[in-house]
Amino acid sequence: MYVDNVRNTISRLEQDEYEEYLKKLRSILMRKYSKNVKPSELKQRVDEFIGGKDPKIESFEAYLITFDELSTNGAMNALHNKKVKMPKTWRQLLLKVTEDRTLSPDVIKHLEEEEILIEIKALFYYSIEYCKSENKDKFFENLRHFNGFLKIALDKK
Repeated sequence: MYVDNVRNTISRLEQDEYEEYLKKLRSILMRKYSKNVKPSELKQRVDEFIGGKDPKIESFEAYLITFDELSTNGAMNALHNKKVKMPKTWRQLLLKVTEDRTLSPDVIKHLEEEEILIEIKALFYYSIEYCKSENKDKFFENLRHFNGFLKIALDKK
């Protein structure tokens, strides 16, 4: 039942969501399982899973981890055959990219100030806007350079 729910959830993804899912899944397989699978081979495996082939337990676990990394409660939603919402809003994007990070106590103590929250919000927004590009590779390069610039102060400590 639960395996079929995950199958259904993957099969209901829009094409762009499915491609994002495969990219994230490949990253998880490399990072957590030290498995380097070609994108075309990975797509074939996932398509076979959707078609009814039984997965290996670590593959199934990776499918669930992928849903969790792409969406809040993603794995639970997939297991219960609910729609998994891929990040499309600022809130979803920030939840997705910050769920494995914690803030230092020096920052947390200031987060009750509305003015500081407004500046943090502006920092996120303008950082992305500054780096944006229609070309994905250029966007990535801009983000990498911008992050490198921000890390300069950390390297001096």
